[in-house]
Amino acid sequence: MSETKLSKKDLKKLDAALTEALLDAQYELRRSGRGPLLVLISGNDFAGKAEAIYAFYKRLDNRHLNTRAFSLPQAIDARMPRLWRYWRSLPPDGEIGFYLGSWYHQPLMQYSRGEISREQFDEHMCELVRFEQLLIAEGVGIIKLWLHLTPRHASEQQRLALDPSEQPVAMREWGEFSAADYEDVRTAAARMRELTSTELAPWHQVHSHDSDYRDMRIGELVLEASVRLMESDDEQPPVHWIGSPDRLQDQLDFSKALDKPVYKEQLEQYQKRLRELIRHPGFAERSLLLVFEGTDAAGKGGSIRRITECLDPRYLRVHGTSAPTAEERSHPYLWRFWRRIPSPGSVVVFDRSYYGRVLVERVEGFAADNDWRRAYAEINDFERQLLDSGTVIVKFWLAISEKEQLQRFEAREQSPVKRYKLTEEDWRNRKQWPAYQQAMNDMVMRTSTPKAPWHLIPAEDKRYARVETLRIVCESLETALGLR
Repeated sequence: MSETKLSKKDLKKLDAALTEALLDAQYELRRSGRGPLLVLISGNDFAGKAEAIYAFYKRLDNRHLNTRAFSLPQAIDARMPRLWRYWRSLPPDGEIGFYLGSWYHQPLMQYSRGEISREQFDEHMCELVRFEQLLIAEGVGIIKLWLHLTPRHASEQQRLALDPSEQPVAMREWGEFSAADYEDVRTAAARMRELTSTELAPWHQVHSHDSDYRDMRIGELVLEASVRLMESDDEQPPVHWIGSPDRLQDQLDFSKALDKPVYKEQLEQYQKRLRELIRHPGFAERSLLLVFEGTDAAGKGGSIRRITECLDPRYLRVHGTSAPTAEERSHPYLWRFWRRIPSPGSVVVFDRSYYGRVLVERVEGFAADNDWRRAYAEINDFERQLLDSGTVIVKFWLAISEKEQLQRFEAREQSPVKRYKLTEEDWRNRKQWPAYQQAMNDMVMRTSTPKAPWHLIPAEDKRYARVETLRIVCESLETALGLR
């Protein structure tokens, strides 16, 4: 649509045609199960951001529209990783989500006010590009709009907004900003668009001094994005892959063991120490994430219980990771794990975890090759954000030999109280032993980082494995709290 002034009759005709096309696109998006489509609306407070969203609520089926409005983070939001609240807010497939105060707003505000350096701002922008690339790879559509007003039009709109007879602006992202302040914002926004306008998630600048033009232009852009999302080809260039040459299982000493008296003494010692560390004043500003992976029947549950039984259940959650639900499948893969990360002062344990994508989903073919191959970098990014916000991450792989696993399977089969633990899936996975070993080697090579290393525990002696995991948790916390 051109910015030429139209008659009311022509405008009404164009609006009706656009509304029909948008309704058809919304229906097709719902039917196809693609998406969601995220519409990020940023710009001057007086450019009509909220009013532009109202136009869609007049045109479309409101049941499948979601509006998310974010101010600067406060309370728990300020203590969690920056992207946590945005991950939690993602709408499901087939819906359209409007974002006011999107993930760009906080770094843009900080940079405009001189609270962060250009280098820090650029780093934030790179992080957001990676975030959007992850979402797009998972099928999410993103359209980013900057509603532009010239200084003259901005002053006029500000004057009208301050008139009691005019309808007030629905949301003020920038607060009481002067003309000079907005000039700083415009400069920062230009830098933002330069760094984050990508082929699949470009920025569109929309002139907003004419509300009719603004709403029609945004409607056209959303229509184009909807059609493009539904017509997108799922085929992606293959991710380059070289597997790890390591054979980590062969490097473990399975003879390590503890006799019962030593086990009892050390178990009590480390459980007492863990209780003290969780009660330490410094832990109130930290959190603890424990990730347990390992060979089937390696004793993950027993090791987890020895940790959790000494902790206050009010600040503890244990999540067993199984096949995703229908709701979880309608969101990007990491969505369900972002919703379960620990808040400050708390402990979360994953019995199986987000590493399932590069383990069971890879080996059993539940994830396409490109999906699990790019997951290593996505997981590293996820953990980096948790670490930066104060989370202590401790990751365990509990290992037993193929022969020991068979003996434990057979013992479970004969035990009335343990038979429930053994499933057909366990026997099927056992046939994939070499593939799981290779997947584990690749996982450790690609995701063991200095601040979140993998700890491989020989677990043929359960007592040794339980004490060893407790010892490592305690020492990791002591290091994080500056006690070592």
